[in-house]
Amino acid sequence: MAFDIKTAELFSRNIRLDRSVNAIVGVGTFKTAQSTQLTLSPLARSGIGSVPNHDIVLKRPYINDTPDGPACPPFARFTLKDESNILYCEANVLYWAKALLKMTYEFINHTIDAAKERPPFDVPCLCFVDAGLLLAYSNAPSTAEEGSLPSVKTSTVVTMMYLTKELIPTPPDSNTFVKYIHNGDAAPCDFLEPVMTP
Repeated sequence: MAFDIKTAELFSRNIRLDRSVNAIVGVGTFKTAQSTQLTLSPLARSGIGSVPNHDIVLKRPYINDTPDGPACPPFARFTLKDESNILYCEANVLYWAKALLKMTYEFINHTIDAAKERPPFDVPCLCFVDAGLLLAYSNAPSTAEEGSLPSVKTSTVVTMMYLTKELIPTPPDSNTFVKYIHNGDAAPCDFLEPVMTP
């Protein structure tokens, strides 16, 4: 079963967003990232939006015409339809990855509980960042049927979409976060001495 926005838990709230290039805090090979704060009403039970003024990251794909690395502003963007397809696809990957990781740990915990003694090593505690889709709406004048009286009604339409992710604080003197897998390579990093990654 794939992630579907029609059956997903939905929250509605206003968010102040600076869409200028100056608000971008990072540029990857595929997406730009900008930090902002989100407050849901009511608050989510857990994850993104579970606290007021939750620090989050908004990611948005861009067209990269630079084969040697990330592009520079101004960024060429996809059409809303193509952008939506890209982000729905990524949301599904995260949806399935988190489900598979949960099943893996359930199996590991069950096996450890059934064993006569614990394994002679520590089982690493891995997780995927909490994520979601943010749809930005605006009110647009509705189109009146031909021959009808002028209408002042407005309709709410999606104007932009973002992939939202939790902001992971990484103080320079902290070893609490290690990134074992990323977009650049599908192979996970070896379990070496923990090294902070940006």
